[in-house]
Amino acid sequence: MPCGVYSNVLGHFKMTKELKDIVSNSYRIFKRYKATIPLDACTACCLTKNQESELVTLSVHDIPFKLLYDYNTAAKTEKPSIEEFKHFLPRLLELTSELKFLHHSAELVLSQFQYYDKSEWTYEENELIKNFGQVFFSKCLTIYPIPELESIDSILIMLWETQIDIKSLLTEWTSIQTKESVLHFNDLVIRGFRSDRQNELVSSFGDQNLSNVLIGWIGKETTKHSFAEKIEKIILEPPADIEQMTLDELSWTYEKVRI
Repeated sequence: MPCGVYSNVLGHFKMTKELKDIVSNSYRIFKRYKATIPLDACTACCLTKNQESELVTLSVHDIPFKLLYDYNTAAKTEKPSIEEFKHFLPRLLELTSELKFLHHSAELVLSQFQYYDKSEWTYEENELIKNFGQVFFSKCLTIYPIPELESIDSILIMLWETQIDIKSLLTEWTSIQTKESVLHFNDLVIRGFRSDRQNELVSSFGDQNLSNVLIGWIGKETTKHSFAEKIEKIILEPPADIEQMTLDELSWTYEKVRI
């Protein structure tokens, strides 16, 4: 459990109205896309024929988590059908919004975006994905720890795959004043990067370009000043639910960003 803070958030997490509206809008925008048999997914060992049939016949909104999980983790061709992906996307966004991760690693939940260029999406579709990323990330910054012990760098890697502007998310993060936001920053600084190559994210799914963006953001004077102030406030007036180990880590991060 990161930083010694414990809470059972999975059972209590609810989508915000803003996230609900985005998900609802996604069902409207993507409803014209269809999936047909054969699906662009392995049915030799990843999906059964019965599962394939269910995926095609069920209303997208009614697809169970486990069924979509099996589809999302199934082997795909070199460039899977974008129409098929868009057909299932609203349900994928809905479950992700509920912090129900449709992959064994949260970083890979939205990895299918990597197969497509932004030009293959309409303006309305691109705007929806951008809005989803911004609102979802902001919500994640209010929850600590994230369910299934996922870290904030995993969420950033997940959203990086959608090709949205990560720098805008980081700018917003700098301005957020919550304790949870500070604890996520602390985790990123202490555990987000490799000890032997500190310019690389510790996650094997991390892109070097994303690593560079995050390192650049952490090193900005505005970022360091903002988080130094927030960390100092927590250290001087520790909340009751923060353990000493966390305070020690925050002190280390404080010294790092004060350099």
